[in-house]
Amino acid sequence: MRTFTKIVSAAAALALMGTVTACGTGNNAGDDTVTISFQHQFNDVQTQAIETLVARFEEEHPSIRVNLLRNNDSAFYDALVTQILGGGGPDIVRVEPPRVPQYIASGWTLPLDDIFDPANFFPAAVEALTSPDGQLHGVPFDIDALALFYRPDMLETAGITEVPQTWEDFRTAAVAMTDGDTYGAGLFGGWGAFTFYPWLWQAGGQVLNENQTEAAFNSPEGVAALQFWVDLQNSAMPPGMATAGEDEVRGPFVAGRIGMIPSGPWAIPSLKETGIDWAVAPLPADKESATVLGGMSLLALANTSHPDQVKTFLTWLMDDENLGEYYAAVGGIPAKTSLFNDPAFANDPYVSAFQAILETARNRPTIEEAGLIDEALTEAIQAALAGTSSPQAALDAAAARVNEALND
Repeated sequence: MRTFTKIVSAAAALALMGTVTACGTGNNAGDDTVTISFQHQFNDVQTQAIETLVARFEEEHPSIRVNLLRNNDSAFYDALVTQILGGGGPDIVRVEPPRVPQYIASGWTLPLDDIFDPANFFPAAVEALTSPDGQLHGVPFDIDALALFYRPDMLETAGITEVPQTWEDFRTAAVAMTDGDTYGAGLFGGWGAFTFYPWLWQAGGQVLNENQTEAAFNSPEGVAALQFWVDLQNSAMPPGMATAGEDEVRGPFVAGRIGMIPSGPWAIPSLKETGIDWAVAPLPADKESATVLGGMSLLALANTSHPDQVKTFLTWLMDDENLGEYYAAVGGIPAKTSLFNDPAFANDPYVSAFQAILETARNRPTIEEAGLIDEALTEAIQAALAGTSSPQAALDAAAARVNEALND
């Protein structure tokens, strides 16, 4: 079995070096209080919000303490695997959804379908958290997807009366808004595969074949998607989009020098403070509508010594009232569909826009080689945008690299 061979070998070597942390902390000496650990990579705002919730949970559940372990180190996942292989690790962990199928296959996660109903979440958000036998092994917590952020004032000035809904609409609007140092679009290659996946899917292409044994992104559909980006680079985007990231396009977007960019819910809080004219819509469609799912999920690790207390905390945390408080504090998009009926979110036009957008969200590859696929595809996108390779040649080279890895 290919899954996890490389990561387990590397982590096992680290475990032998003694870099293992015990799972949970057991009972505190002298009382019946149980302490469970929650390891995460929340940012500052998210950390403050989760600390507030944990404090209230502990007031309501005096026999359970939650030890929050913030670890923003780049080796977060390597360290986690080492801990698990050593028989330890945290009781609860916040992870990227594409990693979860590997964790499930290795027996590292605790089923949670006895406390959560998958129907309460967007289908794509629970897809990566579900085992082959249908058990739910995690719960979506932070959720996001790429959308079209656009300047209505710039569209109007260019004579465009409707938000672009198709690729042709998008191309027409982008070219119409381009004049001098003002550009219609900013599709950036610095985020590589993550930003490109929606366009690949919209064209009818796929990342891998059905058996996930061979690259499929160098298909005619994949080439058409990348050629669309290249054509825009040559006609309606600022120079240097090959290696630009969101930071390089968001500033010009706010300044009125780029009319349309892809972004996600994380951009909403800061854009609300700018006072500019902006709005959110689904990415334009070609053969179909699609976007890429992002976010983070919560897992209960199978090594936990306190499964009942872990489930008590997760059930409390995912209650609509508590979860809604978290999203309100951090400016996030609800992972639970029921929260979209809450006036606090239903009356927010940006949140409402993302509700429809998330219906078309798809997962990135979840196999062991997912990182290499992203890397190879990113290099192809950047080469094509920079003009150093044709879309076909760039994607063929990336596919050859991916296939070599898949067949190794």
